[in-house]
Order: sequence, then C-alpha cells, then structure tokens
Amino acid sequence: MEKQTTKMPRALQYLWWGMTVAYTAWMCVWMRWDTYTPENTLLEREMYADKTVYLFWVAGSVLLMIAYPILLEKLLYAKQQTKTQKLFCLGTLLAGCAYITAYGFLKSPIEYTASMMGLYYPWLFKGWAIFAGLSVFTNVMYLYRKYEYRNIVGVVCTSIGCAALFVTVNIPSAGEELVPTLQCLAHWSSALVFAVLGAAGIIMLLVHQCRTKNKKYLAATVVFVAILLLMLVLLVTVGKNGLIENLPMWAMYLLLALTNFTTLLDQ
Repeated sequence: MEKQTTKMPRALQYLWWGMTVAYTAWMCVWMRWDTYTPENTLLEREMYADKTVYLFWVAGSVLLMIAYPILLEKLLYAKQQTKTQKLFCLGTLLAGCAYITAYGFLKSPIEYTASMMGLYYPWLFKGWAIFAGLSVFTNVMYLYRKYEYRNIVGVVCTSIGCAALFVTVNIPSAGEELVPTLQCLAHWSSALVFAVLGAAGIIMLLVHQCRTKNKKYLAATVVFVAILLLMLVLLVTVGKNGLIENLPMWAMYLLLALTNFTTLLDQ
C-alpha cells in the first residue's frame, strides 16, 4: 500500500467536535427525557423508562460521536490499510446490512417505514441509526483510503450525513396526520440529510474512478444512480414504504462490499 502523504486536516476534527458539542448541548439543555410520550406520538410506551436511562443514552451517543473522528483518522489517514481494518469494516458492513434488514421486517415493510416502526420500537430504531451510520461511514472511508481519494467535500458530506442520524432517532416521527409540525419536519429533514449526503459521498468516489476510464466503475455508477432514481419514482408513484426506503441502502451495501472486499471492479 502507498504511504500516507497527508495528515488528517484540522477542519475535519473541528467539524466533528462542533457537531458533538452541539449535539451534547441540544440533548442536555433543549431535550428532556420525557419529551416524547405516548400522548403526543404513537409510542406504546415512553421513549425512556426514566431520567437515568435517558442520561445513559446521552452519554453513550456522545461517546459514539467522539469515536467517529477517531475512526476517520484510523481508516482514511492511516499509513497503510491493514487486515485488522479490513475485518473491522467487513464486520460493520455485515452487521449493518443484517440489522437494517431484520429491523425492516419487524412489521410489514409494505405498510411501515423504519421511522414508523420506531414509534413502536424506539430503542431498536436507535440501533438502526447506530448500525447504519457506522457501517456506511467506516466503509466509505475505507474505500476512500483504498484509492487514495481524500476529497474533503466527500468526507464532510459523509460525516454530516451520518451525524444527522442522531437527530432523526431522537425526534420520532409524528405520524402522517401531524406532518405540518416542527417535530415531523425535523425528523424528516435529518433523515433526508443522511440519505442525500451519504449517497453524495459515494457518488463522488465513483465519478473519480470513472475518470480513470475504468468501465466497470462507470457501469457501477450508472446502476447505483439508476437505483436512486428508481426509488424517487417509486416514492412518487407508489408511496413510501419500508422496501422502497431500504432499496438504496441495500444497493449501497452491495456496492461497498464489491469495492472494498473483492477485486471485481478493479482494472
């Protein structure tokens, strides 16, 4: 593997520190352990059993956010890629794919999206965000390092996209009958940030590889973008459901598996 030629930019450290501080302040000052109860959502029980449980979640999620820039430095700015990194990223990829798939079938995926299921399984929905965010982030950064692609715009997009999930799972969907509410808009917009910026981070790498005249990557780019467009068409024509929602995630996992752990798309 090629030697590292640059260090992790301080701007990326500041980005993650800033998002972590903002998240911590938001959870400790603005949010409350009993903010969302069965009276104003569809939850079958309170989001948190008591204040102590809530504080443990806040502490755990903050520690997880602190881990992201550490993973960024270890994966993207490592001197070389190691077998340990490969196994770690493969593990997060398999765990992420398995979790979101199993979660998506807790109820009928034709009738329920991940957010709607989160109204019944709030803690499992938090797990969905943890597994989805970590698996996408670690594998995209591993892929960037594989091709010595350190586009800071792509890293920032992926970082902000994964961080947005912490907002999504802490503000549950208000249900379709409460669409105009700030709660619902905050939930949907943060989920959209993850979807758009997460996809953007991968597409930037795909376009970069297409410039090397690798026809395999050109085909992969066309297929991946086509799947994203298909999802949009289905959302408009059919309406949202769990299967349509998971379609780009499954495509992303397949693409990352092929690029990171096989030589199928190599020249």
